[in-house]
Amino acid sequence: MGWRLAGGRRVLPWLLAGAALGLGFFARTQGRLDDLTQRFGGAQVTLTASVEQVQEGYQWGTVRARLRVTQAGGEAADFCCWCEDLPACAAGEQIQGTFVLDVPDPQDRKGRYADGDAFTASYQDGFVDLGPAAGFRPWTARLQQALSQALCRDLEGDEAGALAAMVAGDSSFITKDLKEAYRAAGLAHVLVVSGMHVTILCGLGLPGLWNPAALLAAAQKLALLIPGAAGAWLYRRLGVHLVRLQMRRARAIKGCFDPRKVWAQRLRALWPVGLAVLLAGITGCTPSVLRAAAAVIIGAAGVWLHAPADALTSLAWAGLGMSALNSYAVWDVGFQLSFAAVAGTLAGVEIARRGPQHQDNARRPGQGRAPWFQRLKENIGRQLRTTACISVCATAATFPILVGWGMSTSPYALVSGVAILWVVQPLMTLGILAALAGMVPALDPVYHLLAAGAGALARLLNGWARMAAGWPGSRFRFDTSYAAVVCLALMGLCWLAWRGKVRPRYWVPAAAITAALAMGAASWLGRDVIQVSLVGGSQNPSAILSQGDTVVVLYRGGTSGPEAVEQWLESHGAGQPQLVIDLRSQPSAYDQPAAGRVITPAWFQRDYYHYEISCGPFDTELLKTPDGIILVVEAGGWRLGTVSGSPELAAPVAVDWLLASPADPQPFRWQGAAALGRYGWMDPDADPAAGLLLGQEKYRMLQ
Repeated sequence: MGWRLAGGRRVLPWLLAGAALGLGFFARTQGRLDDLTQRFGGAQVTLTASVEQVQEGYQWGTVRARLRVTQAGGEAADFCCWCEDLPACAAGEQIQGTFVLDVPDPQDRKGRYADGDAFTASYQDGFVDLGPAAGFRPWTARLQQALSQALCRDLEGDEAGALAAMVAGDSSFITKDLKEAYRAAGLAHVLVVSGMHVTILCGLGLPGLWNPAALLAAAQKLALLIPGAAGAWLYRRLGVHLVRLQMRRARAIKGCFDPRKVWAQRLRALWPVGLAVLLAGITGCTPSVLRAAAAVIIGAAGVWLHAPADALTSLAWAGLGMSALNSYAVWDVGFQLSFAAVAGTLAGVEIARRGPQHQDNARRPGQGRAPWFQRLKENIGRQLRTTACISVCATAATFPILVGWGMSTSPYALVSGVAILWVVQPLMTLGILAALAGMVPALDPVYHLLAAGAGALARLLNGWARMAAGWPGSRFRFDTSYAAVVCLALMGLCWLAWRGKVRPRYWVPAAAITAALAMGAASWLGRDVIQVSLVGGSQNPSAILSQGDTVVVLYRGGTSGPEAVEQWLESHGAGQPQLVIDLRSQPSAYDQPAAGRVITPAWFQRDYYHYEISCGPFDTELLKTPDGIILVVEAGGWRLGTVSGSPELAAPVAVDWLLASPADPQPFRWQGAAALGRYGWMDPDADPAAGLLLGQEKYRMLQ
């Protein structure tokens, strides 16, 4: 932004001004959150709220929902909260009930604040459904459900799931297996409504409505499909009107421009703005969609001011606008990926533009028009080159963010982008038209035709995702510091190639080989590394142990426990865990994570019970007593221990690491501890880790 405003010279002052503005936005957001925390944190209050988003609950008869509170304790309020155990209801409804509002746990706080959730709410009693809520967001939530149901009338299974997620942002139809397949194929962003979907939707600007000549020409083509004399008569009549329109006398220009055309362009610019705002409301105003909508609004403002917005300037202003509304939005991984992908796309377009220019296909000096097959070959080559440049740059821009968040990435993302992403635009177009036609009973024949076409493209996209997910090494995870070194090395090589004017035919394969070797080295170096992650709330921390493709979950439940485990598995590209051990004293089968095998010691019949089980590299030994559960896990030469309840032993058991919880670990003697909080039994000088990476002889603490 500073480069454009200052003519490419005084960049530093603009960067400092942007940083100061960002700090001001952060202070404003933090002040508002501190005020809400002081008023309602930890309090039990009666809330009146509209349901903005609904997901399937972990217990029968409940849902997980995002609530926008309009009244709290009888006073007017305006904040959002997330509830894990709300009685069954639908998005767009207004509800009332008594809740306990808690500040999000420290490890989840930034993510919750980025989503706009000031509290996590626990339902107590007094639930009342007050009917449809008023306002734009509740209306768009109901519209989302109507569009999703209209779209999926003729569809089922994975086709319905993919289309509902891409067109309406409704992920309730999509299965976990399909999500994992898309992630392994490098296409996970396709299933989440983002800036790409906003761009495609705004491209459906129906230009014929603004250009009568284009509308008549399109109608003539459709008339050719009507058989018999009626089609011939309609074709001729449309042709006559088209000729009359083309022969119409041009209007006089006043002041070197035509005011009618200027206002027509301004009004035309409002169409994508309306579509972008509508899509943002339908999808729940996620940060990535809001970023894209802000860019569309800035572009429309440029048309109205006769100063078309520069792409990078629009991106910068969109980021500032998001920070002004909620400074924590920059911590949302979706916003970061969307921002980086747009920057990478712009770089890819610039690289493709600076490449070798082909001659004009329409006319060659002294040679006449080129043969059709040569023109087709050049067009295909140009499109492939542009697509490859955009895919490479977008993938490279998002890679550091993925590894920085500890998420898995797919080595086949580039291949998928070049081979199959062309399907997304026609699929979105057919899906949107099918959803709209499905809401009008009189258009049922049109709906069936459009839904069949969209379903066929969805099957093609799903088939590719499942095929790519079966390829070897489809999921890679990197150590953050190692990935940073690899990224810096690759960027340095690309910069040297650019400065040295090395031809792409040489440096692109070299960079690809370097990246492949880095991935192979990471896989080889990490084959024996055990990762220990604590997730959920500090009062009920679940432990996830993973090595390679083997995942074991030591589950403690809690309000945020099921969602925390699911999010960890999804972000790390892991499927179902092979083993779950439920350490709760009063477990429920409804909210246990799905796994290959689930062990629930509390359900054992005897008061004292000793049990051993092996799962891959993890050898687990547990002892159930009337007062609690003692668990020891051995893996890679390390001994990990955890306790539930208050069991006692005659002598403590020695372990290397204690996976801590509020329960007193009297049965263990440990060298180090991993915990999500500080507990009363801890040494005040202790510095527990939030997670661990355990090698053959060394370990690293993850804070």
